[in-house]
Amino acid sequence: MLGHGKPIVTVSSSPSINSERRRFGIAHELGHLEMHRGHALLLSCTREDIQDKPDGSTIEIEKEANDYASAFLMPARFVGKPFTDNAPSFDLIAEWASILQTSLTATAFRFVALTSEPVAVVYSHDGIIRYFQGSAEFRELGVFPDVRNRMGTDTDASRIFRGLTTKNQWHETRASAWFRENKAAFDDSDVVKEWSISMPSYAAVLSLLWVEEPLGEDSTW
Repeated sequence: MLGHGKPIVTVSSSPSINSERRRFGIAHELGHLEMHRGHALLLSCTREDIQDKPDGSTIEIEKEANDYASAFLMPARFVGKPFTDNAPSFDLIAEWASILQTSLTATAFRFVALTSEPVAVVYSHDGIIRYFQGSAEFRELGVFPDVRNRMGTDTDASRIFRGLTTKNQWHETRASAWFRENKAAFDDSDVVKEWSISMPSYAAVLSLLWVEEPLGEDSTW
């Protein structure tokens, strides 16, 4: 709650909310206190408002509070160097998620915000690509995961949704299995590196896509 008197922050103690999610919620409310002080607002942030993914809310002040929470829990002075000096991997992301007590999803999105590699993190649910966030270098490539559609059947993400066993590591897959058709940006023969992990509690898959090699016949770096 933000008002003219003493601010009060409350966070649900429901056992269905894990500790990482609860910490993100607390940091989100601290973001409101820091950035929206004096607005005389009474806020009741919903689960939809407090999101550890980019653009998780349609309300601007909630987006700002989410960004604050991400930077507060995973400050660049701690993770900036390891995220830029090391090759992308879920092993690296999981290590820092454990160190900082943050969710794997939130840490993955923080990773792509800081890495210097062309990497995107993609969240899929029930076999459908729901949203993604790419690093600055990834965005420059002009490729976009095919949101609201299914990924290709030869991807590890698709195999996970079909109940098949996959290895917890990088493997190459066709760029067209993930990206919307864009002949100016990539060819049918182009490949990207994919690392997908299951999130069974959410019926979801979290994927890293790494464009390690140039895309398109005329691509340059």
